[in-house]
Amino acid sequence: MVTKSIVPFAALLFLSGCNEATAPPTPATVTEAEAGQVFDAALSAWQSMDAAKMKALYAPDFAGFDFSLAPLITDRAEWDKVEDAFAAAKVDSLDITAKKIHLLGPDAFVVDFYADATSTALPQNNGGIRCTDVFHRDAAGAWLIVAEHCSVPPEAPDG
Repeated sequence: MVTKSIVPFAALLFLSGCNEATAPPTPATVTEAEAGQVFDAALSAWQSMDAAKMKALYAPDFAGFDFSLAPLITDRAEWDKVEDAFAAAKVDSLDITAKKIHLLGPDAFVVDFYADATSTALPQNNGGIRCTDVFHRDAAGAWLIVAEHCSVPPEAPDG
């Protein structure tokens, strides 16, 4: 009698093991090191002045504030125009002088940073930029920016 009760139990264990083997692996929780690498890759894309590389950083449902425009941009085609304008500004160096990574969960992190932007071709575009970027890992495992807020720092008060 014991043998009959073990057979269905063993079959159940075998089948449950098969299901686990075919289930897609769960991605590991993002680490600060990985988030730093993702941000460094984004920085490299921005410094490339290649509009296509910059546009590829952003999620289809992206929303953000550009440092040179006032309204919230929620239309991806409009954001692509912002990236075209940034590429045309020829900012070939973003010197990050301050950066903080905030891990939000297994698939999201935020990077706050300040950069001194330099354009060797168009020096009138030199200046400071402060930004907050929200990265999210999509279903395919790619890290995309889902929100960005950039602004020009206010002038220092006289005194």
